[in-house]
Amino acid sequence: MNFISEPRFSSMRLVSPVGEIDRTPVPLAPRLATLEGKSIGFIDNFKPGAAPFLRHVEAMLIEKYPGIRTQTVHKNFTSNVLIADELEGRVDAVVNAWGD
Repeated sequence: MNFISEPRFSSMRLVSPVGEIDRTPVPLAPRLATLEGKSIGFIDNFKPGAAPFLRHVEAMLIEKYPGIRTQTVHKNFTSNVLIADELEGRVDAVVNAWGD
């Protein structure tokens, strides 16, 4: 049996796995003038350091701004779910924790 044979294709097209990126700049949200009376959302990504970090930041903010309200959402392991959508329209600012 002869395993060496003529190529089946006369040409080959290479494609980049990187893909196309939309390079349209997105401006940052404007800073709040104050946190007094605002609602702050926290996103916990379930990494080991995220929850302690968020609790610490939350305690510092409540101490400095006693009238704020807080709400925490927990990201699950499904990467295609936009967890921030759960906070949209319900909070004035968001703290997102990457607790690696």
